[in-house]
Amino acid sequence: MAAVKPQTAASKAGMARRAASHSRQDVQIEWFINEVVAKINMTMTQRVSIATHMVASRVVKNISTAVGRSGTGKVVQRSKPGEYPRAETTQLMKTIFTDFGKEGDSPVGFVGTPLDYGLILETRMNRSFLIRTLRESYGDVSRILTGPIK
Repeated sequence: MAAVKPQTAASKAGMARRAASHSRQDVQIEWFINEVVAKINMTMTQRVSIATHMVASRVVKNISTAVGRSGTGKVVQRSKPGEYPRAETTQLMKTIFTDFGKEGDSPVGFVGTPLDYGLILETRMNRSFLIRTLRESYGDVSRILTGPIK
């Protein structure tokens, strides 16, 4: 068992001096978690915006291949199942939109088209252009969203 040293007058005086010096120091505590959270939220909103616009521009690029036409202007080559849809009127390309919102505290981005035949191409005709582009862009989107915050 360890022996306890009795406190001497000198050690008591030293402890009192140290305690007194601590009480004389001005201590300032700064709480900046709110600023950190605000910066992270702003950064994530910007990142979601960048990723959403990138996916939308890739969608437009992927569906910008024109249909094949003969010398008389008749359409002779359309997209095949599994391919991106080919542009005949470019209306689908022109209507690709992006939108942003929040789900709870998390920013979310949307890419889509208001055209009914966009949904038909995507879901019924095996000419996916929205989901397929998102899947192909997954690595880039992931890097944008999870990179270091500066």
